[in-house]
Amino acid sequence: MMTKTNDKLSFRVSAGLKNLIGRDLISDKYIAVFELVKNSYDAGASKVEISYLVSDEGMGKIIISDNGSGMTYNDIIQKWLFVAYSEKKPQNRSKSTYREEIKREVAGAKGVGRFSCDRLGASLQLITKTKKEIQAHVVDVNWSRFELDDTKEFMEIPVDYSKIDQLPSGFSNGTTLMVTDLRETWDRDALLKLKHSLMKLISPDADKGELPFDIKMIVPSEKNTDEKLLESYKKGENSKKKINPDRDIVNGKIKNDIFEKLNIKTTNIEVNISEDGRSITSTLSDRGKYIFTVKEKNRKYGLLKNIHISVFYLNQSAKVNFTRQMGGVTPKSYGSVFIYKNGFRINPYGEAGQDFFGIDQRKAQGWKRFLGTREIMGRISIKGDNEQFIETTSRAHGFIQTPAVNMLTELFIEKVLKVLEKYVVHLINWGEPLKSNHNHIISPEEIGNKIVSQFITSINTADILSVKCNPEILNTDTPMKKPDSITSSLKKLESVAEKTQDEGLLKLAQSVKKRTEAILSDNIKLEEDNAAKEKELEQIRQESEVRKKQVYFLSGAANQNVNNLIGGFHTVYTLTDAIKGNINFLREELSKGKAANEETILMVIGEIYQANEKAHKLSDLAIHGNQTLKQDGSNSIYDFIRQYIDADLAIKGIEYVVIPDDGVFNCKFDASAIGVILDNISSNSIKAGATKLYISLKDTQKYVEISFTDNGIGLDKDIDIDMLFEWGVSNNFSKKGFGIGLYHIKQLVEEMKGTVTIDTTYRDGFRLVVKLRR
Repeated sequence: MMTKTNDKLSFRVSAGLKNLIGRDLISDKYIAVFELVKNSYDAGASKVEISYLVSDEGMGKIIISDNGSGMTYNDIIQKWLFVAYSEKKPQNRSKSTYREEIKREVAGAKGVGRFSCDRLGASLQLITKTKKEIQAHVVDVNWSRFELDDTKEFMEIPVDYSKIDQLPSGFSNGTTLMVTDLRETWDRDALLKLKHSLMKLISPDADKGELPFDIKMIVPSEKNTDEKLLESYKKGENSKKKINPDRDIVNGKIKNDIFEKLNIKTTNIEVNISEDGRSITSTLSDRGKYIFTVKEKNRKYGLLKNIHISVFYLNQSAKVNFTRQMGGVTPKSYGSVFIYKNGFRINPYGEAGQDFFGIDQRKAQGWKRFLGTREIMGRISIKGDNEQFIETTSRAHGFIQTPAVNMLTELFIEKVLKVLEKYVVHLINWGEPLKSNHNHIISPEEIGNKIVSQFITSINTADILSVKCNPEILNTDTPMKKPDSITSSLKKLESVAEKTQDEGLLKLAQSVKKRTEAILSDNIKLEEDNAAKEKELEQIRQESEVRKKQVYFLSGAANQNVNNLIGGFHTVYTLTDAIKGNINFLREELSKGKAANEETILMVIGEIYQANEKAHKLSDLAIHGNQTLKQDGSNSIYDFIRQYIDADLAIKGIEYVVIPDDGVFNCKFDASAIGVILDNISSNSIKAGATKLYISLKDTQKYVEISFTDNGIGLDKDIDIDMLFEWGVSNNFSKKGFGIGLYHIKQLVEEMKGTVTIDTTYRDGFRLVVKLRR
C-alpha cells in the first residue's frame, strides 16, 4: 500500500468550539455583561442601557442597547460572524470601516466577547444599524444548535438573518442585544451586585478628552422597591442598614464610586510614567495638602509607559468615613487596588481577598512596618496600546504573565507602596493619635525637614529631573518644636556629604540645592535665633540671598523697600534734570530766529525721548517691583525678563515665549534699559501683525546673547538694514512701526557696552539679536 506524501492538510472546527470560547470560558455572568458593555464602548457609544424584563409567565430577558456606530451587513458577515476575529487588534485597525471616526483606545481585542451572550442565555437576537442605513439588520442565534452534535462543523450551523425598520432602543444608530432563555435567575441581589460591579467597571479618568460614556440600568420589576427605599431615604427613617441611593437602588444611571469621588481626605501618592516611558513623576499629598513632587528618569522600568497610579492610605478615620459614605460597605469588602486598561477594569485585580502584588504576604513579614491590602485603596490605569498587557481570554484571571506585568508589580512595590510606607509608618505614625498624646495626630507641617531627608535623599542623584516642594508645609511653625526649614535640611545634607565625602551625597546636595533655589529665594527664610545679633545676621543673609537670585518682583506696593524707592527717585530726578536742560537748549536755538541745525535738534530730541523713557520705566519698576533699580556687577538677565513678563509689566497684546524655561545667564545690564528695550521690541512686533514673541538666551564666552524673534510680516526686501537704526528711519512705518524704537534700542544697548544686530537671514518674521557683556 502506497502512502501519499507532500499533501496539504487543514484543521476542522467542531461546533463544540462554541462552548470553549463562550459559556465554558466566561464562567461569571457579571463578566459576561462587562464584555458586552466593553463592545459598546469600543463601538463609540455614549449611552448604554441594560434592561432586565420579566414576562407575565415569569421568563426573564436581558437587553443591552447602545448608540454606537452599529454594523453594516458586510460587518456582520466579515467580522461579527468571523470567530476570534477582532478589528480592534492593531493589525486589523487599518481595515476598519465603522471605527474610522471613533477617537478611543479600545477596551478589548480578543474577538470572543460576543460569545458572552452564550453565557447569559441560550438565544440571542442581535439588531444593529448604522447612521446612514434606512433599515436595521437582525441576526437570530440559537446557541443550543451548536450543542446537538459535536461531529458537525462550526460553519454548518446556520443563524437566521432578517431586517426591520428601526432599532427597538429608539436610538438612530447602534446595536441592541436581546438575550432570552436565560441560564440563571436575576433576583434583586444579583442585579445590585451587577450594578456594584459596573460602578467599578469604568475608571474615573477614562473619558478625559474623549466621548462621554453613560451606563443606565432599567428593571421595571424592581421599580416599586426602589421608590419605597428612596422615600425612606428622603424621610431619613431609621433602619438597621443605611441607604446609599447610588448603590442600593437598581434603576438609574450608574455612577463611578471610586475613592476620589468620595472626597475623603487622607494620604495619597500618585505615580505617573510618561507616554514615551522616559520619566517617572511621583507626587505625595496628605489630608488635602500637596507636599512634594519628584520627577526622575525611568531607567529601571523600560517596558512601562503611559501608566498612572493613584493609591490612598486608609487610617481608621478614613475607613469610618468610607463606610459611612458607602452606606455600610467596608473597605475590606469593597476591594483594594484595581487595574484599568484604556478605561475599563481588568478582573479580578482589586477584588476583596485578591492579592496579586503579594502585599499581604509582605505585610506578614513585618506587620508593624508594612501596609496591607486593607490599609490601601486605589487604581492603576494603563493607557494606549501597551501590547504586553494582554487580558486572559477567560476574563477572570487578569493579565497573561509577561515581563511587563512582572515589571508593573516591581514598580508598584518600589515606587508606590514603599514610598507610601515611609511616610505613613515612619513619619506620621499611621495617621493615628499618638500614644503619648491621645488628642494629637501628626500633621505634615510638623515634619517638613524629615520629609526632605526621607524621600529626596533616597533618590538616585543621576536620575533626578526636578524636585518641587510645598514651602507652606515645609516652613510652618508649630508649638511642638522649633521650626526647621528646607534651608536647614539642605545644610544638614551638605554637612553629611562633606563629612563622609560620599560622591553620591555631594552630587545630591548640589542637585537639590539647585532645583530648590527658587523656593529658597521666594519663600523660605533662614532660621531665626533668639539673640539680637543673630537676628541681624539672619536679615543680612536674607538680603544676600535675594540679591543673589535677583528676585525682582516679590510683592505689591505695600511691601516696598524705602531705600530702593529713594535710590530710584534720585535716578529719576537726574534724568528729568537732563530733560530740562535739553529743552532749554532747544528753546534758545529756536528763539534765535533762524532755522537751527536739523541734525542737532534731532539728536537733542532723541536724548529727551530716551531719558523720558528710562524715567518712566524706573517709575514703573518702582511701583510694581521691589528691586534696587540700580544693578551692580553681573546679574541674571533671564530672571529679570521672566519676572518682568510674569509681573505683568510687559506690553499686552502679544504672547511671550521665553526659551529655555529656566537658567541663569548672568551679565551686566541696567534693569530700566532692558524694560524699555523689551517694550519697544514688543510694540514693533505688534504693529507688524505678530502674535508671538520668542525670547531665547544663550551663553557665549564673553556675552549673553538674547534673540527676540516674532512671527510678523518681516522686513521689506529692499530696506537698508543699517539705516533702520538711524533716527526717524522706518521700514514701511504704517505697517511695521520701525524707526524711533530701533534707534533707541541701539542707544540703550551701547550704553550697556553691548551690541545689537538684525538677523537678515530670518524670513519667517523679524529677529533682533542683543549681546550683553557677562
